[in-house]
Amino acid sequence: MVEFLGKWLMGVTCAAMILALAEGLSPAGGPKRAARLAGGLLLLLAVVKPLVSLDGSALTRAMTEYRLGAEYAAQALEEENKTLMMDIIEAQTAAYIQDKAAALGITCTVQVEADEAAEYPIPKVVTITGELSREEREALTEQIEADFAIPADRQYYESGGAE
Repeated sequence: MVEFLGKWLMGVTCAAMILALAEGLSPAGGPKRAARLAGGLLLLLAVVKPLVSLDGSALTRAMTEYRLGAEYAAQALEEENKTLMMDIIEAQTAAYIQDKAAALGITCTVQVEADEAAEYPIPKVVTITGELSREEREALTEQIEADFAIPADRQYYESGGAE
């Protein structure tokens, strides 16, 4: 398609240059008007001829390939955006829970997994690593349930302390 446009532009440019040369070399009066008319027709022919000889099926095929490529790129971009959004949500949720734990006097690390199947990624599973007492676990579990609606059965504690 780019090659076609390049050839077409080259043809129009050459026709315009021939028109300017013919007009400049022709004597004033009738011959100059005839040269302008002939040059104008030549320029019109240079503009219209490639459009008339354009292969409709090739143009349709090129447009279809372009549309499919654009759809594929849009889909890939949408998937990348969802992945980035999921990473951000997981990191922000983990940081929030870790801050809430610190406010409760708990030292731990938090890992959050978001639900990929949902239309928008939402926190689904929380894994908390640290030495927590039973009371600290219960307090943090209640806080997570209240803030994120993640039930206790999807909250996992590793390297737990006294129970």
